[in-house]
Amino acid sequence: MDMENEVRWRLRDEDHIVGYERHVGRRIVSSTDGLWWRGDRLNYTSKDRCLMHKDINNQWLFEGDVVTWHAQSGQWRLLFEENQWVLCQDNFSIPAPMQDRLLKRVGFAFLR
Repeated sequence: MDMENEVRWRLRDEDHIVGYERHVGRRIVSSTDGLWWRGDRLNYTSKDRCLMHKDINNQWLFEGDVVTWHAQSGQWRLLFEENQWVLCQDNFSIPAPMQDRLLKRVGFAFLR
């Protein structure tokens, strides 16, 4: 699949991750584990958009992930707001870095 035109989503049922979805053009495929993809759709209540970059552990980053980028950075929530990716901490936000293997996911802060 063409990564340039691909959008990925993490699918959830409340706070439980049930799988992932990939959208390429009009084609949509789903996976329960992010490895094996099929055309069957999964049931979910919420979905989180993918940053389309991976963390230092080679895992895709999604909206709602809690990340750090060095020991002194503290923990930041990754969000997609007003068509841009930002890192938020308390009431402060900065543009999210658009680069692979810079951030490290340390948890989740799912939005409802």
